[in-house]
Amino acid sequence: MASPVVAAPATRLSPAAALAIRAAIRLAGGREVCFVCALDSNSVVQTARVVARGDVRSVLALPGFASRGEMLVHNHPSGLLEPSGPDYEIASRVHDDGIGFAIVNNQATELYVVVEVPLRTEFHALGFERIDSDLGPEGGIAAQHPRYEDRPSQRAMAVAIARLYNDGGVGLLEAGTGVGKSLGYLVPALRWAAANSERTVVSTNTINLQEQLVGKDLPFLERALPDQKVRFALLKGWRNYLCLVRLQLARSSGNALFEDGVQQELDTIQEWSERTQDGSLSDLTTAPRPEVWDEVAAEPDLCQRAQCAFYSKCFLFKARREAAQADVIVVNHHLLLSDLAVRRATGNWGEAAVLPAYTRLVIDEGHHLEDAAAAHLGATVSRRSLQRLFNRLDRRGRGLLTALMTRLSLTDDLLSTASLDLVHSRLSPAVQAVRDKSGTLFDLLDVFLQESGESVLRLTDDFATHPIWRAGLRIALDDTAGEIELLADGLQLVRERLESANRPSDDPVMPLLNEMRAVTRRLQVAGDGLRRALDAKGGEPTVRWIEARGRDRAVSVSIVPLDLAPILREDLFKRATTTVVTSATLATEGRFDFLTARLGLDDPELEPVTGIYPSPFAYREQAILAMPSDVPAPNVNAAGHFSALARVTLDLAEAADGGMFVLFTSHRDIRAMAAELRSRGIERRWPLLVHGDETRDTLLDRFRDAGKAILLGTASFWEGVDVPGDALHALLIAKLPFKVPTEPITAAHCEAITARGGDAFREYMLPHAALRLKQGFGRLVRSSVDRGVVVIADPRVVTKNYGRGLIDGLPPAKRLVGRWADLIGPIRAFYARPSTQTTRT
Repeated sequence: MASPVVAAPATRLSPAAALAIRAAIRLAGGREVCFVCALDSNSVVQTARVVARGDVRSVLALPGFASRGEMLVHNHPSGLLEPSGPDYEIASRVHDDGIGFAIVNNQATELYVVVEVPLRTEFHALGFERIDSDLGPEGGIAAQHPRYEDRPSQRAMAVAIARLYNDGGVGLLEAGTGVGKSLGYLVPALRWAAANSERTVVSTNTINLQEQLVGKDLPFLERALPDQKVRFALLKGWRNYLCLVRLQLARSSGNALFEDGVQQELDTIQEWSERTQDGSLSDLTTAPRPEVWDEVAAEPDLCQRAQCAFYSKCFLFKARREAAQADVIVVNHHLLLSDLAVRRATGNWGEAAVLPAYTRLVIDEGHHLEDAAAAHLGATVSRRSLQRLFNRLDRRGRGLLTALMTRLSLTDDLLSTASLDLVHSRLSPAVQAVRDKSGTLFDLLDVFLQESGESVLRLTDDFATHPIWRAGLRIALDDTAGEIELLADGLQLVRERLESANRPSDDPVMPLLNEMRAVTRRLQVAGDGLRRALDAKGGEPTVRWIEARGRDRAVSVSIVPLDLAPILREDLFKRATTTVVTSATLATEGRFDFLTARLGLDDPELEPVTGIYPSPFAYREQAILAMPSDVPAPNVNAAGHFSALARVTLDLAEAADGGMFVLFTSHRDIRAMAAELRSRGIERRWPLLVHGDETRDTLLDRFRDAGKAILLGTASFWEGVDVPGDALHALLIAKLPFKVPTEPITAAHCEAITARGGDAFREYMLPHAALRLKQGFGRLVRSSVDRGVVVIADPRVVTKNYGRGLIDGLPPAKRLVGRWADLIGPIRAFYARPSTQTTRT
């Protein structure tokens, strides 16, 4: 440890840093304050930010409170800067993480440096031969894996990623099914962490892949790489974790907060909280009702952090402490983009936000990144979401308002009595008023949609002059926003009155006020979203639409930025040192032009490294791709196509003896085909499973168990579904998966491309279809022993000049083209021939 140094502020504290330290200590009444400081190249403190107030030891519990190269500074209110025993202990601990430690007086005129910031050593580059060896026949992975197969594509991909860690930059790496891309990026990430103490964040789109990484791949690598520590953590969003404070509040307010019958659920959650290890919703055997979890889930705007009485037991901060120490943090795209949104809003790029600070990022299932960004960088407000907020405040005499009134009525001081009157006279009427006004607004939008004859309607600039505004939408929108503000003002007044009485910190009224303030803030955000989506006032181009879903016509209003590329380029890719974007489907026609443009990577400063790593499977022996040329085109003769599709489905089911997915692009087509197949008695031979009848996971479990089922699916069955083995050995793609051209985001992008003189079909529609088609094909062959037939029942893949590009982008299965009557024979022969494969990956 370095020798302590007492330094004058002129040499170690910049004037700005000294001023910030003095001001923060003065605001704390001269008590102890903890700062994290940034130093310049001369070791002079340039900035100081407050990270905690109180005992400096509490800072160590904060996840990622400081980054390597920073200095932790706290004041001794006594003015004596001699380090105490705990000071030396803390200095030693933070020094191991590359952080310095110092003590300052309240006037920021003296700085006692207990331990200097350790000098940053140069990065240790990864050795390509070692990475290759780790994954090769003589490496630790081969020694640990009972069914190891050497995969040259996997080793080449891992070496390319190691080079990106050494040199920095962005990589777009497509890895075909069976390459083993997860080990291909995890091995370099772990080796880099061991050499340089830098974490990697790995983001996925699906829960299935997250569970594979943390439940299988990373524990396996823990055994396969015995020469280093393998530390990893799965991090979930706030609302996935139980908040013990909110659980305590909900249980104590149960009768006032909830309708009858909820207390038992709260008792069950309490019992579970005493034995669960991670405190996350997924650990509950039976999920509680949404309105119950709403009242006990962790929320960032309600959290007291280190000041919370339950901080040491907090499930969320336990997870974040583990993540702060992990070499690999596994998250989903939702959390990654939530972190990006918070950093954009706060300008915080160097500290922990939703995630710990990171500079190395792997985005798996990367073809979903743009859609995930649209979901989190825009806004959606629905009638249902507003009703849930209103119900939290008041639902038939139960809710936060009733709980607050009950608490206030238990005390007879003047301020409580006056506040109770205010709740009765202002807050209760405001809640009912905003419920009514917003109901009128959504009723108008529902009628507007019904009159249009559409379930989804894009709002263009012409909407600003639509007669609906004069028919009441203007008044309803203004009234809704106005009532939300009246509610916020009334709540603020109640809070200020009660706080002025210096009520004790454990007063049960204050948590209720915090809960109500959080609900009101969400209502204000929703009101702002409604105004931006319905009453746009210029600014950056956006896409806006109204939508009604389900039998109950749940109306929602949405707005997203039209062009997400600049945001992703400037605030995600340029801020990370290394970013790897990978998936089984990134390239179209062998090139990455489409994705680079969509993600903002066409900037010369960010020119990505690209690579396609082919599948190791023997597709020509394992699969047939059949393309009947005599099926009517669905865009020309929909009825003829439907009839032919039914015939192909029955023929293929008979040849394969079930075990088949039939993939559609709309639920309407699924329902029609299910009715047709049932009318032909298909269920007498094979179980028929229909998307929408049950949850996806339930349908997949039934499909696997049945062994010979036929499943009709859309959207979510085109990807992220893994059914290796005999249960799935036939795949029928009903038609080419083009986006619906009238869908709001699609229409807006196509208009923008056309406006600049481009070809929207070739630049947008076709690449999307190519990626989707490749995903669909990938459902069939999932291992080296899987075999089967893929049929594309859309003649455009044969008759249109763009068809060749779509087919060339698919795995090299044996191609069959011709009349369906001529194709079914070779297909039957294929199924009759026994497999020659005997090994499994």
